[in-house]
Amino acid sequence: MAKQTKKPLHRIISEKLRTEIEAGVYSPGELLPSEFDLGALFGVSRTTVRKAIANLINQGLVYTQQGKGAFVKQQQKISFSLSNPLTFFNEDLSRQGITGEICNLSFQLIKASSEICTQLELSQPKTEVYQQQKIILADRQAIALDISYFPVDIAENLAELLQMGFTYATLHQSGYYLASTEVVLESTHATSDIAEHLQVPLGTPILVYRYVAYGKKQQPLVCGETLSRADRTCYSVSLKNKI
Repeated sequence: MAKQTKKPLHRIISEKLRTEIEAGVYSPGELLPSEFDLGALFGVSRTTVRKAIANLINQGLVYTQQGKGAFVKQQQKISFSLSNPLTFFNEDLSRQGITGEICNLSFQLIKASSEICTQLELSQPKTEVYQQQKIILADRQAIALDISYFPVDIAENLAELLQMGFTYATLHQSGYYLASTEVVLESTHATSDIAEHLQVPLGTPILVYRYVAYGKKQQPLVCGETLSRADRTCYSVSLKNKI
């Protein structure tokens, strides 16, 4: 039987505190117990407690004040509009007064699956496409993992720019007119890879935004999926009756 890897103590403690924060045991603005008290409560050193608090800071759950300790942060969900999905992340973040950034993880040539070939309308199965994986950050906190696929000509033409900026904005600024997009919303739970990238516990609820964006003459420009933290993000739409 395979041996299970034990979680580090600081991860166990931060996940326990996270659960209590989400359950309302600690309210927004409330001071967490001191390092000394948490160390005594969990039977660990202050170094381990500091690592646990650092995990919570990275997850955007707490903030610290010099000489006072760690306070629970007010959680405000970031809303992304589906009324015009072609404006998506960067403009929606800016509208809410949030600084958006990306962290490129990989940009590489791969053999496309049959599903990707269909979405990008590529004639041959297992043809090559470029896959990009990037973290989307809001005020320096990881909120989403984006995995996108580009036809080779577009990817090689925009390789440097795509690794520095948001996908739709980069395409638009580079002369690729975005005419329409197809979107599907789903939900899942964080796998070990997603949990590591988004700094959340394994199994955390995740929103999945699947997309195919088209240019002129309905030419597919990019397809992919954005996996975002359900505790930090939501999607909104404005609906009107026809008169």
